[in-house]
Amino acid sequence: MTPLDPSTLQAIDRAAALLARARHTVVLAGAGMSKESGIPTFRGDGGLWTVNGEPPLNQYETFAADPRRWWERRLEEAVQPSEFASAIDTAQPNAGHLALAELERIGAVSHLITQNIDDLHRRAGQTSITEIHGNRHWMRCVSCGMRWPKAEFIIDAAELPPRCPQAGCGGIVKSDTVMFGEPIPPEALERCARETRRADCFMTIGTSAVVYPAAGYPIDATRRGVPLIEINPEETPLTPLAVVVVRASSGEALPALIDRLRAHREGSTTAP
Repeated sequence: MTPLDPSTLQAIDRAAALLARARHTVVLAGAGMSKESGIPTFRGDGGLWTVNGEPPLNQYETFAADPRRWWERRLEEAVQPSEFASAIDTAQPNAGHLALAELERIGAVSHLITQNIDDLHRRAGQTSITEIHGNRHWMRCVSCGMRWPKAEFIIDAAELPPRCPQAGCGGIVKSDTVMFGEPIPPEALERCARETRRADCFMTIGTSAVVYPAAGYPIDATRRGVPLIEINPEETPLTPLAVVVVRASSGEALPALIDRLRAHREGSTTAP
């Protein structure tokens, strides 16, 4: 790994100083974190949608119109998963995921809002988390919102679409991943808004900041005067709002951030 340059280390030190003073830091994480685990991004140079075009915007409408057929195609695709699906299924948490979970463990991060569907944050040890776009490895009832790990939900190919086993429900079950055109589960939106209102520091990591409503939460926080830290190798629409910008990947920046945060907590504020 290439050593971080002095200006980046100084930015990390300023970020650590903010975290050391904060009582409720909320993080918004995006596809840039997953990219470091070998999962392609959707947008940007070489992104799946940049190369192949965006998928249909009526995905959920198609599902709702014929959920049985959607499930039939889903089971067919499971036999020969796409390159993207295979990348998610074989990916492992990287240094950024592990460091972010450690920041939660030591009390420096209170809540994570992630746009990623790959389950890597949970596997790294993150516990206070809202997966605003769902989780590929979970299932969800579209009626009551109940969720189950995919491995624990038995699907009978002769009885499609699968139905919710909750007493009195019987709603249709789908992948937890939020489709184009599908409303984000209200409980997820409510949690994100509640955590954002509590934030006295906000940090974005590896997000392009162009997908709403997720991109709106750091903006809402800055409108209340909450300091924003951006960790991203590239400039984003949030860059002008950030009080600290760290131009590095999460795998480079977050372990260094932990080191500097510990130094600040021990009373040393001298940048390395």
